[in-house]
Amino acid sequence: MKVSFVFLSLFVLSACAELRSPEIISFDGVSDFSLKERSVFVTVKAQVINPNNKTITIHKVDSEVEANNRNLGQLKTLQKIRFKKRDTLKIAIPLVIELEKGAMFQLGMLALRDSANFVFKGNVLGGWGIFKKSVPFEIEKKLPTKSLIRP
Repeated sequence: MKVSFVFLSLFVLSACAELRSPEIISFDGVSDFSLKERSVFVTVKAQVINPNNKTITIHKVDSEVEANNRNLGQLKTLQKIRFKKRDTLKIAIPLVIELEKGAMFQLGMLALRDSANFVFKGNVLGGWGIFKKSVPFEIEKKLPTKSLIRP
């Protein structure tokens, strides 16, 4: 009985260890850009490293997207993302942005500029096994807007 209690305690303590966020090494661009009604579908490509000694799964990303201090809409992931333990991984994440009313006009105006300040703020639900954690985030980036012009 004591031995099983010790193993159970070690399991719980190791599961409660601090989860370090995966780090983006490089951003490889956006592809598969398409518009349907009030939704924008894109695939974001990046190279990411997982510094944890466990495989992490990102279950859900909910974020608000702002461009030049104007709300564009809600960004959500379309699939789960798995990061193998202590590994560098090239990923392609399909995302959907559900646009607010008037956001298409804002995107058209942004396409006329060289770049815009984008702010992504929301929550990421991730973890390993049955242990999940919701982590808030806020990312501010100046990104080129030439890709908003469709050929």
